[in-house]
Amino acid sequence: MHPMSNPHQVRELIDISPAISETSPVWPGDTAFSRTSTFDMNGNDVVSVSKFCTTPHVGAHADAPAHTRIDGASIGDVPLEPYLGEALVLDLTACEGAPGITDLEVALARIGGLSAPRLILRTYEHYPTQWDSNFFGVASELIHWFADRGGQLIGIDGASFDPMTSKSMDAHHAANDRGISILEGLCLDDVTEGRYELIALPLKFRNLDASPVRAVLRTLP
Repeated sequence: MHPMSNPHQVRELIDISPAISETSPVWPGDTAFSRTSTFDMNGNDVVSVSKFCTTPHVGAHADAPAHTRIDGASIGDVPLEPYLGEALVLDLTACEGAPGITDLEVALARIGGLSAPRLILRTYEHYPTQWDSNFFGVASELIHWFADRGGQLIGIDGASFDPMTSKSMDAHHAANDRGISILEGLCLDDVTEGRYELIALPLKFRNLDASPVRAVLRTLP
């Protein structure tokens, strides 16, 4: 134990998952969230049980390689290690396009350099409550740069690693090529730049291309 550490120090838990409901924005043409009751105590049933339908890309979610590759692994087969561990949150709200290497290096310099294998990139001042088609995604050069330095995961608050108009999905393919796990749709409104512990495990869906996650950050001692 570090001589200055305090085993009783309270570690704050910060929820970075937007609430999922009928108003949650989803990609145009994808399946919006809906809910019905199978059993309902208001209808004299002894329990309440709900049924819901939605895309696995709703809210905070993890993309599997199968999202953009026919032979890619499903979300139930991806390794879990990238989704749990130390992460750096970087404020890139001043970027005028997809964050690239220069933007990343400037942000890292503010917090003392690259010191964790996970990056959480904030690009919105405020998380969008309605669909925003003007998100920029992430530059593929940034993904390769990070992978070269031992990176494992990149998370963003935007709806996708690639802009809405992309047909080539360069950032998704770069992440899959380099073994970088993908988190999208994070709500970072209440998070300051710095180093945290990320916890954002996907569900073990067989043959699905993504999974919602309950993504949280925990402050470090």
